[in-house]
Amino acid sequence: MIGYLRDYANSITALAYLFAVIGLFLALNRKIELGVAAMLWTWSLDHWDGHVARKTGHRRPRGVPEFGKSFDGFADFLHGVIFPAAVIMLISDGTALSLIASLILILAGAIRLSYFENVGLTPDARFYGIPVSYDTPLLAILLLARPPLPADLFPTIVAAAFIILALLHVTTAIRVPAIRGRAVPIATAIAIAGSFALARAAGISG
Repeated sequence: MIGYLRDYANSITALAYLFAVIGLFLALNRKIELGVAAMLWTWSLDHWDGHVARKTGHRRPRGVPEFGKSFDGFADFLHGVIFPAAVIMLISDGTALSLIASLILILAGAIRLSYFENVGLTPDARFYGIPVSYDTPLLAILLLARPPLPADLFPTIVAAAFIILALLHVTTAIRVPAIRGRAVPIATAIAIAGSFALARAAGISG
């Protein structure tokens, strides 16, 4: 089984798991900005593993792409669903609204990833609904916008934002282009800039 990680794309996914666990560890230790900063690297690597898989597809042995698809799917669920749900509850100190938002997000995320696993992209390389990979960037945006917002209102804003996003995960009324080609390094630049901004914000608040 470990041999599947010799594949370039799968090794990138494994590295994404590393950043995801670091991000979760930091968030659970109340270093939420730093946790999201680490998770942005997982978000970036999530695009690179697919990019490398497409570039090396003709050289990948039988069974490796299938393993990689499932391996990547579990990573998506971790960084795009479980992590945001945990942060929602941490930010609000476990209010009833945060529980509801997390339940809706996890259910919507599981439905969405299961649907994608079986249906995939549209013929023009678009997703039905908003991918769960957009959850971490939304967290980053919300945290960076946090300082001027009322402290007692911020948890409600976060929970409401993710309830709306969860509903957009499972809609088929909109189609979102996949991040591919030239968009991959752009996403990486955004992840780097966002992670540094969050690290700076963490230093200021600390």
